[in-house]
Order: sequence, then structure tokens, then C-alpha cells
Amino acid sequence: MVIGQRIKRKEDLKLITGSGRYIDDIEYPGTVHLYILRSPIAHAKVKKIDVSDALRVNGVLGVITGLTIKFENRPNNFPMAKDEVLYVGHPIAAILASDRYTAADAADLIQFDYEELPAVIDPEDALKDEKKAVEGRSNLVYRKEYKSGDAERALSSSDVVLEEKLEISRVYPAPMETRGLLSVYQEGNLLIYSSTQSPHYMRRYLLSVFGDKVSDIRVIQADVGGAFGAKLFPYAEELITVQASIMYRRPVKWIATRSEDIKGMYHGRGQIHKVKFGAKKDGTLTAIVDDIIIDLGAASHGSYLADIAATMIVGPYKVRDVKVNVYGVYTNKTPLDQYRGAGRPEAAFVYERIMDILADELKMDPIDIRKRNLITQLPYVNPLGLKYDSGNYLKLLEKAEKAYREFEEKARELKEKGRRVGVGFSFYLEQNNFGPWESASVRVKADGKVQVIIGAAPHGQGTATGIAQIVADELGISVDNVEVIWGDTALIGEGFGTYGSRSLTLAGNAAVLASRRLKDKILRLAAQFMKSDVQELVYKDGKVINPKNGKEMSLKEVANANMADLGGIWVHREEPGLEATAYFGFDNLTYPYGSHVVMVEVDEEGKVKVLDYYAIDDIGLVINPMLAEGQVIGGVIQGFGETVLEEIVYDRDGNLLTGNLSDYAIPTAVEAFNIKWEYMEEGKSDAPIPAKGIGEGATIGTPPALIRAIEKAVGKRMLKLPVKMEDII
Repeated sequence: MVIGQRIKRKEDLKLITGSGRYIDDIEYPGTVHLYILRSPIAHAKVKKIDVSDALRVNGVLGVITGLTIKFENRPNNFPMAKDEVLYVGHPIAAILASDRYTAADAADLIQFDYEELPAVIDPEDALKDEKKAVEGRSNLVYRKEYKSGDAERALSSSDVVLEEKLEISRVYPAPMETRGLLSVYQEGNLLIYSSTQSPHYMRRYLLSVFGDKVSDIRVIQADVGGAFGAKLFPYAEELITVQASIMYRRPVKWIATRSEDIKGMYHGRGQIHKVKFGAKKDGTLTAIVDDIIIDLGAASHGSYLADIAATMIVGPYKVRDVKVNVYGVYTNKTPLDQYRGAGRPEAAFVYERIMDILADELKMDPIDIRKRNLITQLPYVNPLGLKYDSGNYLKLLEKAEKAYREFEEKARELKEKGRRVGVGFSFYLEQNNFGPWESASVRVKADGKVQVIIGAAPHGQGTATGIAQIVADELGISVDNVEVIWGDTALIGEGFGTYGSRSLTLAGNAAVLASRRLKDKILRLAAQFMKSDVQELVYKDGKVINPKNGKEMSLKEVANANMADLGGIWVHREEPGLEATAYFGFDNLTYPYGSHVVMVEVDEEGKVKVLDYYAIDDIGLVINPMLAEGQVIGGVIQGFGETVLEEIVYDRDGNLLTGNLSDYAIPTAVEAFNIKWEYMEEGKSDAPIPAKGIGEGATIGTPPALIRAIEKAVGKRMLKLPVKMEDII
């Protein structure tokens, strides 16, 4: 068995040896380069765009302006500002030239005449709807209510009622590789190389826009230098680049600079929660009423993030009287969409702040108050209809409690020495394996080695290694003899990609089912080759064996026999070919869970240093603990960044003040710290491979634990992410 072993990632050799092939590494004969001129202001009427001087520049092929495409949940001025600029960074013109430097120089010659309009920046001001942010429409673009029981009545009868405003700032996903695209027009077809999380999804949405202009579109995912959810959904620049390729019948490449990426990549988080909550004197949570304002920016495609937060607002706790109002508002900012965790970190920040604030008000131990409210019987349908599937929340909490008590004892010793030290604890509930399904094909090649093609599109998670382990165990062969490939819409019919902590479970289970079908095919073919009855044969350890006469055939021998002599005839009754395809989807989302414990020190300047960190998760069967641990470590560091460093900041006029990595701070090796991780395997799914996802859990559990540790260190209540140095001095 290789499932459960800490096997090093098979797919990393090319990356650590510098032979990865990212979008900007791909060269195509005749390629022209596209540069996008962007709006320097947040909101304005477009009066005139004069490109005549730019067209005179030697090497400029053409300039595109005023391109608009009707696309779901996008404004009329998408992908370009034709008559109204909606945010700083909004594309105004696209210049095509022999190289990107010529294109950028020509952009400086474009004259952009505009009439500035009032900018709507604060989402609470946007809700008042006094100034319009987007094309004269109401700023309240999305409204939904979630309700269970009678929350207002439950509040009125509670022993203690509290109300807080919790703010979660916008963040930039900050992948190492910025976005990019190479669109190649070939005899009426398009070949797209993209830094994407889902080549199949990209093909579908590009066909929906350009299907009447081309015969077919093939999308190939190049190596991807990070994504975190932000390279899944359609972008203005992608549509502009493809349009240019079709118009000029040329290969067109667009690569974002870092400052362009910060302006144009969909931001994450951006929620305000005005939450009321009540409890009994013994700490029993009685009701939650939450008004969520989500800052959607200049488009409304990110509204579902507030829905996820709303339905998860009770987390792992038993409260039944709940009311959540969701308000999605337009602002003159970059549009909002998913970032690692996508709605679940926002919910966890709220329900864990509720637990800690109640503990303080009632003078209760933070662990005890969680135990009092924790769900102890699973499966469990939460008040807003989500079915939590499996696990043992109390057992995991008690394991984490041991670390918490040890940290508390260490903190007491350090405090006695005059150091500002605090310990924080969080218990989080995840929601993942967003479907609807994933695909996999498994085939035996002529040399007896196995190739797996998946519809998922990993980009650094190690999914290929995990799936190789799954298939190796199912077929009884060495993991070294399994190759996993992905990322090309021409390789497998359909797929959905990598997002929502879904790839290893959905694609992995599809690979298991395909492997089982393949084994049946191997047995039927081997029966023909061995002149045996198929019922006499068994498949074991990569071989077909006839126990009656001792005859056996290896996978390589079966594969060789399948490849009949060139020019010969097929004399066997069984259809040739050693390949099987399967699809797998859950009938419910999966709900892993975990706990984080952290001890921090805050110095006199307000700088936060993590002294110790512990995390524990239950994700069902752990395919490869090394892969899972890597996801946790990376997620914790990102969660640290969100809590103390990262914030997208606009001034009151909509100017982006954090438009580069000098002003927008992300964690580096200097801020990194050691993390101890453990896991349980009780919360198994009901799939053939009973695993759940781990890719986003740490970004959910980290911020509430960290912010609690900080407030314990400084003695101030913290209600906003990120925590600023000036607030904790």
C-alpha cells in the first residue's frame, strides 16, 4: 500500500530544475504582443480615445478600443470601458505590437479624454445608494435572506445580547506568476495557452463568446505559478487577447506586469458583518442575526461568496435561531471573486469571534464555551440546510485543547518576564469538494506502464502524486510506473478543474473507478490470450493469474499481446484496447474540520511574531501526509498574511494605494515560522476513496486563532482583518 505514505511529489523535478514551461516561456512564430492601457481614475464618462499617434509607432500592428461583450454578471463596459470607466485599472485600449515594450511605449501616446464622476468606495456608503457606482444602476445589486427559527425572539429572551461590526478587508491573491494568455489563430481554430485553473471551463466560456467566429477552441494549461482561486473565472484581458487574435489572424500574447495584476486580478474577501448574537448565562449560544455587506466592486459575479459565508455562519455550533441578510453592493473597485477559502474564512472569522467574545463577556474558558455549543452527533443538518457529513468534532477539539493548555502555560511564564504574549484557539468547519463531478481516464501503454489523464487541473498541489498513489494501489503496481497528465482539453472530453479543495478526491475517485473498469478489461483480454475462462482468473499485484494451472501474465505482457502484429488480424472475441474512463461526483459537499492553536508575541512597535503554532485536521483518509502538511503550512502562512499584513487600500477617490508589492505586504521567509501539524481520519466520506479536501482549511482556521492571540497579548478587542500595528501598540 502506498496510500498513506509520505511520497515526494513526482511532478516537481522540472520545476526545481528550472525547466518549467510557463506562459511567457512559450514562443510561437509570428507572435505579436498585447499591452493594455488602463484607466488611471476610478469613475468617469469616456469622452474620447484618440489612438492616431499610437498607430504611427513603428512596430505597432493595431489598437483596439470600445470592445464590449455581453457576459454574465459583468457590466456593459466589459471587457473595455466604452462609455464609462468603473475602476482604476479598467481596460481602455489594447495595443498590438512586435514586442511588449513597443506596445507599452505606444500606449503612452494614446489621448484619453474623460469627465470624472463621483467614486463610490465605501461599501456602507454604497448601500445608501446616493451615488451610483456602475452605469447608473442601483448599487444594491444582490439581496438575499437566510432564515431559520425566530432569531429576533431568541435574542430578546437571551441572558446576554452582544452586537459587533466585524470587517474583513479586501486582499490580493498574489500568485508568484501573474496572469497571462497566448492565443493562436490557426485556420479558423483557436489554440489557447493559459495560466488557468480549469482549461475545460475556459474552453466553454470562450466558446460561448467566440463560438460563432471559430470552428473550435483548444485550451492548454501551461505550468501555473500559483492561483489560489483567482485564475478560474473569466477576465477582461483574456477576452481582449482572444478577440485580437481573431481580428488580426495572428498569435497574440498578453502577460500582466505585477502592478497590472494587482489592479486587474479579482480581489478576495471584502465583507462587513454587522452581527448580533445572544447566549444563556451558561454560555449556550441562542441566536445569530447577521447583516453581511459584500463589496463586489464593479461587477456582481462574486456575490456567491456571501452566500457561502451566510450558510456557514453557524460553523460547528448547535444554534438553531439564525437570520442572515446578504447585501451585495457595487463600488468603483476591481471586481471581487474567490480567493483560497472563498466565503468559509469569512464565516469562520465571525463564528469564532462570537465564541471568544462570549467567553470574555461571560468570563468562561474559551474551550469550555466551545464544548458547550459544539455539534456532537453527525450527520447534522445545520439551520440553513447544509448537511455536515461525518467526523468527531469533540475528539479533535480535545486533542487541540492539550496543545492550547501547553501554550497557555508557556505564555504565563513569558508574561511573568514582562513580555506581551497571547494564545489563540480556533475550531473551524470546512465545506469542499464543490462539484458537480470530475473525470479520469486510465490506460495501459505498450510498455506496461500506466497513464492517467484527469479533468482536474492542478497547479502546485501535488495532485498528480496523490492520484498516482491511488491508481498504483488499485492496480497493484509501483507508483513509479504511473504517470498522471492533465491540462489539455484535447486529452479528455470534459472536466471542471482545480478549485474548492476538490481535485484529489473527485478526480482521485474517478481514477479509482476507471482503474476498476480497466482491471475488468484486462481480465477479459487476458482470458483470451491465456485461453482461459475469465472466471478462472484473478488480478493481483499487476498480474493476471490462473490459480488452476499457475499461468500468469504481467501488465506488460497483456499490453504486448493487445498490440497484435502489424498487418495481422484480431482473432479474439474481446474488444482490443486497455483503457477506461470514469466520472465521479458526490451527492453532497464534504465537511472536513480542524483546530488551530497559536502563541504570539507583540513588541512595542506593534509587530507580531509567532512563537509557536499547532494545527490538527480531520479530512478522512489522508492519501499522502506530506502533501496535506504542505497545504496546511502554506495556508497558515497565507492566513498570517491576511491577519497582520495584507490589505488592498483605496483612497476616498478610488485611487489604489497598494498597487505594488512594496505597498502591498505579503509574508516572506522572514515572517515564516514553524508549524506542527497532526491529523485524524474519523471524518471519512462515503466515496471509494473516503478522503476530503485540505487545500483551503488552514486559511479558514488561521485568522481567528491569530487575532485572538493578538488581542490576548495586548488586552484589546480586535474586530477587523488585518490587525494594524497602530491598533495594537
